[in-house]
Amino acid sequence: MENRGLKGEEGISATVSVILMVVLVIGIALVLWSVFMGYPSILHHTVYIASEAKAEEIIQPGGLPMEVVAFTIREAEPFHFAGQNPPVSGKEVLIKVITPDGRTLYPVPFISGGNLEGKTLFIYPNSTGFSSYCDYIVSDRAPSGRLKPFTTGTWVIQLIDPEAHLLISSDNRARITKGTTAYAVAGGTPGSGVYRTDCTPLGYSINGNPVQGNTGAPMNMSYLTFDGNDWVAYADDPTLTFTGDLTISIWLKPQDVTSWKQVIGKGLQISTSQEDKNYDLYLINDKVYFEWDDRVTGTHYHVMTNAPAVTGSSWQYVNLIVDGGKPKMYVNGVSQPFTYYQSNVPGNNPITNPSQIPEVRLKDNDHPMTMGKQASTSYPFFYKGSIGSFALYNRGLTDAEIQENYQTYSA
Repeated sequence: MENRGLKGEEGISATVSVILMVVLVIGIALVLWSVFMGYPSILHHTVYIASEAKAEEIIQPGGLPMEVVAFTIREAEPFHFAGQNPPVSGKEVLIKVITPDGRTLYPVPFISGGNLEGKTLFIYPNSTGFSSYCDYIVSDRAPSGRLKPFTTGTWVIQLIDPEAHLLISSDNRARITKGTTAYAVAGGTPGSGVYRTDCTPLGYSINGNPVQGNTGAPMNMSYLTFDGNDWVAYADDPTLTFTGDLTISIWLKPQDVTSWKQVIGKGLQISTSQEDKNYDLYLINDKVYFEWDDRVTGTHYHVMTNAPAVTGSSWQYVNLIVDGGKPKMYVNGVSQPFTYYQSNVPGNNPITNPSQIPEVRLKDNDHPMTMGKQASTSYPFFYKGSIGSFALYNRGLTDAEIQENYQTYSA
């Protein structure tokens, strides 16, 4: 008589063996693929970190409250941050910060070293005059002195295993409510780091031999000195083009105030009677001058301060603002009276009838942005002197923000 049950069991056993063998082969293949292709190994051990991010208020000099991001390591296996001072232990971890306005930051560690479990770390901007709004610090000490303001909104703090390219944790509980609504869309120091909002660098070319320097204390501001034959050109970029609100925020030290100088602008002087200007900021002797083309009519306008506003051989903080179609000018935080003109020649054809004062409607173009000269072969209007920190905003800075920049030597 045939034993059908035993024969069936043998068949099932053989099938299971085949399946197990296939699974084993696939598993080995995955491990080998991970090793040879450079992908994170499925056998890789990453570190365990339990942390909490939140906004924490600190009091700045003068009693002004400011919020920073506090990051507490509640529980963790031994680890250290990339770039941390020794002694270090455990796995290396990279800290990444995503800001409410879209910047991706990698704060520089200023941590004394040792075990991080139980510590509260503080994330805040490097607020020295030569730093950009992309420079941040993570420290085990609370910040002191005046800080650049945080952008309001949710700050995301991520910890990354750089060896395995794995996200260890992501925390979005830090919500800043006291700060600025947005940083500049572009800014930095001419001739070195100039960045978009997302902290990617803008391309530029240096023409001539401008000299880099630093003011030292108390400003601690990097700058570029132009000898009257130098300029910097930044390639056409959507970040540098404005058709609505605008703030040009810039620190200047002109050598003298006895000539016409273009400081910064995006446009082209085609002939004595034809220009194509998005925006252009000049010093006309000791007055501040701003010109633009109307994007609807093509008419060329300028505004110029009514009285001397700048001096030679000293640092000054200059703001040109277009807010809701209306211009404003500030020097060292003080609002400057000005007059409108329908002309491309300084002081010609003033507009005296209030009903004829134009709305500022900036006209787009595809020209580079130049610093230190006008884009013109006939009338270059070279700048002679130094230019420090500068920034371009797609909104009008408030009086409080202008005062804050002036007091902290920032833009």
